[in-house]
Formats: sequence, structure tokens, C-alpha cells
Amino acid sequence: MATLDLSTDEVVEDVKPIVLVISDARGDTAYGVVLAAAAQFDEDALDVARLPNARNVQDVYTFLDAQEEGRPIAVFHTFTDERLRRDVRHALIKRGIPSIDLLGPAVTVLSGLTGEEPSNKVGALRDRLASE
Repeated sequence: MATLDLSTDEVVEDVKPIVLVISDARGDTAYGVVLAAAAQFDEDALDVARLPNARNVQDVYTFLDAQEEGRPIAVFHTFTDERLRRDVRHALIKRGIPSIDLLGPAVTVLSGLTGEEPSNKVGALRDRLASE
């Protein structure tokens, strides 16, 4: 899709935004949420790219650096490790990239509700579903 830049009278190609799904496991949970949200928009409104098995903030930096410059980005992530979650959040804020932590707030609420500490086990849902 192209638009007319009224300040220069030039036709400018719109840049398609990209949503990055980043996880310390496969990222299926975040990917499902992104697909559900994206279904509310035109089918070609955005692209989605995944980084599964991110083990440290450097993995995230490398993935971010590989994205096309000038392209609008948002990140949806699921990290079980609280420190990694915090480090990634700070890295995204530092770069001015909007993000959604899909797992952290839910785990915090459930921890308060149950009075239990979370296991912080990567892939816990996958493992639980496999054992059923």
C-alpha cells in the first residue's frame, strides 16, 4: 500500500509493521495471542516473527538487531525467569519498542492467589499437557 506525502507530493510506500514473539520456550502461547489479536485487522496488516528458546538478553538483542531498520516493531513475550523478563523489558524500553509481557503478570496474580512461589520451569504448560 502506498500513501501520498502531502509535504513533498511524493508517493511513499507504507512499511508493514512486525510483531516479534519472543519466548524462553517455543512461544506458542504468545504466538496464539498475537494471531488472535491480529485477526481483528486486515490479513496483510502486519508480519509476525518468532524467536523461541531465548536464553538470555543477548539472544533478544541479536534478534532485534536482525530486524529491518525503520520498520515499526512491537514485542509480545513469555519468559518464566523473572530476571530475564526484567532484563528484556529494560532492553525494549531502552530501544523505545512497545511490548507486552503475557506471562509475568498472570504468574504474579496466581502466586498471590495461591500463596505459592512459581516453579519458573520453562515449557511447564507443554510438559503438563504432555502428561495428561
